[in-house]
Amino acid sequence: FFVNASMAQNKTVTGKVTDQATGINLIGTTVQTKNGKITTRVKSDGTYTVSVPITTTSLVFVFVGYERQEVTIVDNQANAMLITSQQKEDEVVVVGYQIRKKKEEGGAIASVKGKEIQNLPNVSVDRALQGRAAGVLVTGANGIPGGNLDVKIRGTGSFITGTQPLYVVDGVQFNSRSDGAFTQNNPLAFLNPNDIESIDILKDAASASIYGAQASNGVVLITTKKGKVGKTKFTANVMGGFNQVLKKFDVLSSQEYVNARAEADFNRFAPQAIRAGVAYPFLESQRWALGEVSAATGIPFGGATGTSSYTQAQADAALAGLPNFDWQNAVLQTGTVQNIDVSMSGGSDKTTFYLGANVNKQSTVFKKVDFERYGLNLDLKHQLHKRITFTSNINFSTFQQSVPFAVSGAFLGNPAFSSPLVLPMNRIVNTDGTYFGLPPGSALAGILNQNIVAVNDFNSGYQRTNQLIGSAVVDYKIAKWLTYKSFVSLDYRLVQGKQVRDPRTNDGLGVNGRVNVQSNWNTNKLTTQTFNFNTPITTALKFDGLVGYEYRTDINEGISAAGIGFPSPDIKVLDGAATPEAIGEFYTGFKRNGVFARTNFNYKSKYILSLIGRRDGSSRFGANTKFGLFGGVIGTWNADREKFLAESKTISQLRLRASYGSTGSDQIGNFTSLGLFNAGSQYNGQAGFNYNGLPNPNLSWQRDVQANIGIDFGLFKNRITGTLEAYQRDTKNALLNKPVGWVNGTGGFNENVGQIQNFGLEAQLSVDIIQPKRANDFRWNVNANFAFNYNRVKSLFGGLQFLPGDPTVRVGRSINSVFTQKYEGVNPATGRPMFLDTFGNLTYIPVLRDRRYIGDQEPDYFGGVTNTISYKGITLDVLFNFEIGRLTTDGQVNFMLENGNRTFNTLQFAYDARWKTPGDITAYPRIFDTGVEPGGVNHVTGSSRLWRKADFLRMRDVRLSYQLPASLLSKLKIASALFYVQGQNLFTQTNFWGYDPEFTGVATGIIPQTKSVSVGLQLGF
Repeated sequence: FFVNASMAQNKTVTGKVTDQATGINLIGTTVQTKNGKITTRVKSDGTYTVSVPITTTSLVFVFVGYERQEVTIVDNQANAMLITSQQKEDEVVVVGYQIRKKKEEGGAIASVKGKEIQNLPNVSVDRALQGRAAGVLVTGANGIPGGNLDVKIRGTGSFITGTQPLYVVDGVQFNSRSDGAFTQNNPLAFLNPNDIESIDILKDAASASIYGAQASNGVVLITTKKGKVGKTKFTANVMGGFNQVLKKFDVLSSQEYVNARAEADFNRFAPQAIRAGVAYPFLESQRWALGEVSAATGIPFGGATGTSSYTQAQADAALAGLPNFDWQNAVLQTGTVQNIDVSMSGGSDKTTFYLGANVNKQSTVFKKVDFERYGLNLDLKHQLHKRITFTSNINFSTFQQSVPFAVSGAFLGNPAFSSPLVLPMNRIVNTDGTYFGLPPGSALAGILNQNIVAVNDFNSGYQRTNQLIGSAVVDYKIAKWLTYKSFVSLDYRLVQGKQVRDPRTNDGLGVNGRVNVQSNWNTNKLTTQTFNFNTPITTALKFDGLVGYEYRTDINEGISAAGIGFPSPDIKVLDGAATPEAIGEFYTGFKRNGVFARTNFNYKSKYILSLIGRRDGSSRFGANTKFGLFGGVIGTWNADREKFLAESKTISQLRLRASYGSTGSDQIGNFTSLGLFNAGSQYNGQAGFNYNGLPNPNLSWQRDVQANIGIDFGLFKNRITGTLEAYQRDTKNALLNKPVGWVNGTGGFNENVGQIQNFGLEAQLSVDIIQPKRANDFRWNVNANFAFNYNRVKSLFGGLQFLPGDPTVRVGRSINSVFTQKYEGVNPATGRPMFLDTFGNLTYIPVLRDRRYIGDQEPDYFGGVTNTISYKGITLDVLFNFEIGRLTTDGQVNFMLENGNRTFNTLQFAYDARWKTPGDITAYPRIFDTGVEPGGVNHVTGSSRLWRKADFLRMRDVRLSYQLPASLLSKLKIASALFYVQGQNLFTQTNFWGYDPEFTGVATGIIPQTKSVSVGLQLGF
């Protein structure tokens, strides 16, 4: 009777729970009544059934990482579409060898979630970090797919050692050194960005100190996707698009070029002729300039016919008849982007798995700069016993890059360098379709006299990287509070390459063809053994942490060979060479081991104190200084847990943090501390040795000491959240090459003699400008980050104020300061370039002592702003990033500023703005043959004229996506469907005059970045 009465007062409610953005079933979601007395969980198909009192009007749905949602029961049904949580309470971050709640971690850690960078057309993950993390500056060395990037965390802290962070991929301390010989190679290109779950960047020394001797430049922790308990999920993603050139140089036509050369000749020789009483009309200079290009045009100016008989009308007609060929268009193309990746994941309470596979193909705007990657990623976790868990991760990839004639440098055959400089009257092909100007015999007019289209067509090469990163982990739960973890990993990389110099081109003609081959192996083995503990001291005070031991060995070896003399251009294998030309082999490596510990004291989750220490040893350092001690302390106060803020309707989150710690840098040569000899040199026809380096048994760690304070806040139920950081990073015992007399057999040796300081501010702000009331309502979120960094050299050896061999390194200035002569424009009366001397007076002949500080090559401010707007499945994401305050010089532009001084093309704006007549006010001097006026210097001599602000604002990424609604998905019997169209680098605001303001270095002949548009479809099953 009582059972029947109870049943009569209950009702059965059913429903389904999905992710609002993706439509994926949220298996394991807790479904409960408002009082929490009745609960159930969502099953593997996303549905649930629960019996509740008949008076129950709503249910509450709770799932980790999502906002708590209450749904009204209608007709005994309650379906929930959960929104990703904006609360930071349960957010976790990866730190050294641990995963911790962000609320309880007080270090300076920037996080980028995998969903922020998925489906972007980026070959390597470091490119995806641009503009997304405060204090992390990512700049391109080129636009090569799979090419190098420069990543700096909180400034430059080194004179001669490496400046790149330590990358850790699923616990594997990844070797990010580039081993390619024939093109720029980024080892991070092995990883498919769509396989990434999260990226956590340890910026402060205390957080990074647990990695000890390799963490002074920060640590980037990459976590790939893992399987989750539930029904197997399948995801397929297909994306395709195209790349286009960001910028072409606006250069002179044939007619303008000839007039420029005539003007250069007239300015040089007319005054001399007039002084000698000889008439020298401008026509004479035009005739001479036309004669310069006669070989290329085939028009008989000069030579046997001479030019002196040409009238002005004839010269004008000849000038007008010159053809114009666009050499930039001839070497450029529309590149392509293709990406396919598939994955499946799932598992039971015993075993979970994630398997991903991807194919990525890209070509850029210059021909023969192609990239192709095939990758496979497997993560498997299995519970062998209630106390023993086994985890294995294997990531294998093979990617190949095509090799053009050159990827940088002022090589005549380099298409990126030469295409804007080749004289435009030179034809590209003959009337029969063959290439014009091939050796032997004819050549193009001008200094750049190679047919770069033919050079890039006939020469070939490739660079292939096969990479395996794998790990195995055993977790043994010794006791409820103690776990032993054994981790072993392998990072294996084989880089092979070939470069062919065709005998039909200038570089291969003299030796009848040349083939170079290279193979490079890197084997990086690591093991870590840790004990993790977590035990309460009292009900209010918790104590957790770990102790561990680590050993790493890294071996790098390679061979190379070259041969010359090939019977046919079709023979491109080394076996076909008539003469072996060179052979090489090397072997090198290092070892490192260390013990480390971290302890965390947590009192009521209000006050958290972390102590970190590590003792590291490295084979790279001197016999007397093999080991170093590093460590840090981190304090956190979660003020929002205090009673005086518990009822605040304004402040929903407030956390104060402080840290202090030290890290080291061993990014030096493997044998820098040793006295070295070179073998193989010849003495009197015999093999022998020669001295190559002085020993330094006291060579020690370059040590970074950093203090950091930060505040995290949330306002109005975390509608506004943000972080403010301030830091000071002092590099002590910085390594420098100290010069000695050559009587010692070498010019110098490395010693710990310098100090560098970086200090700065960082800010991150997220604002929900419009918050949705329901799942599909309108939402607008803005996420911005900003960083300021000031860098200066504090001291050098011997009390020096600047380095004798490099005066740009000066005490009190940035480590990358610019120290050169000050350009003061053009004398309005004569058109000659003027400079300031050391006393502030005008001079035509600046000397070394006139150099002064004009700026530096480090940006003062940088950051990014992301706007995310969504409504009913439609989402618009727009990322802008910016840099302010960096000076840079562009070698490509510097050549083209010569403005007709020599026989190659020039920039249109420099020609139009040149000085022509007395009284002209301009920064561009008159054109003068050879560029060097009597009693003066060339106007393209190193000076402030060649340095320019590289400030820019760039629309880095923009994406418009549409998530199909759940009602349609159920009819199609698929879990999710996302269609998107996106662009990269579509807009750049800058006054920089080169290919791209983002590049580091002198940028001569680089393969530039591109702008791209792509479309894609992502399906879930």
